[in-house]
Amino acid sequence: MSDDTIARRETAMRLQPHRRAVLAGLGTALAWPIVARAATGPVTRKVGAFDVTIVSDGTLNVPLSFSLPETPPADVAALFRAHGLPESGSPSQTNAVLISSGRERILIDAGSGPGFQPTAGKLQDNLEAAGIAPDSITKVVFTHCHADHLWGVIDDFGDAERFPNATYVIGAAEWDFWIHPETAARVPDALKGMALATRRILKTIEKKVERRRDGDRLAPAVSYLATPGHTPGHMAVLIEDGGQRILVGGDVLTHTAISFARPDWRIGADLDRDQGIATRKRLLDLLAQDRIPLIGFHIAWPGLGVVERQGTGYRFSPL
Repeated sequence: MSDDTIARRETAMRLQPHRRAVLAGLGTALAWPIVARAATGPVTRKVGAFDVTIVSDGTLNVPLSFSLPETPPADVAALFRAHGLPESGSPSQTNAVLISSGRERILIDAGSGPGFQPTAGKLQDNLEAAGIAPDSITKVVFTHCHADHLWGVIDDFGDAERFPNATYVIGAAEWDFWIHPETAARVPDALKGMALATRRILKTIEKKVERRRDGDRLAPAVSYLATPGHTPGHMAVLIEDGGQRILVGGDVLTHTAISFARPDWRIGADLDRDQGIATRKRLLDLLAQDRIPLIGFHIAWPGLGVVERQGTGYRFSPL
């Protein structure tokens, strides 16, 4: 075994305690009860001259007590019943997005990689099954730096890039937050392990990272829209060409019932829960008013639909 291989395995072993800490903090119960729909092959939609393709990274399991720590279980159960959703719950989907035009291939979020949960980390295999080689990706744009969006950028050993020819784009405020050496001490206990591993991964790719801000154009037809709350620098990604638009929403709107019918509920994974509520309401109003299709990272596969007003709330209608 070469010295390089040994060193890479040692790096991977050092990362494992942080990954185990994340899973221990989150537990193994199901968090986001949704109507389960198994991910199939990639789903593609045209936006002007661009192909927007949704590719699954698998599914995640997170405890409801973590996701909605301030909401009485009876209220959650009533909401699910009203929407015809199983109270026992289903895994949460993880829907990454690939934007293609000519030789440009832009991946929005890199999934979690194989070390986070055994049901996730399927993105690279699913891309390759669709004939998309990792070295053909020219840019990776991150909505935010939680494990299920960032960790898949690094290989199983924890030090080599999965997309070696890509540059990376992260919101400036998001970068500043996770790269800060004191962040791991400041976040809730359930996220401390993740914060340590996330900082290490960011340092690994640092030389190829562009830090961008709200409204910045990241590539032709692709721009950032600030959507803070879930994390300090969370960004949605707007794709706009030929009079057509799609918004890739990351983790602002994550559940087909809760996010739309009760955007005022405080979400445990939001680092600023009040800001998260304000952002959800603002984004829902924009999407409903302008009829902009949404791709939600955790919404039931393939996560594509439109937002419609319904009474005093909203509803998500799959496309």
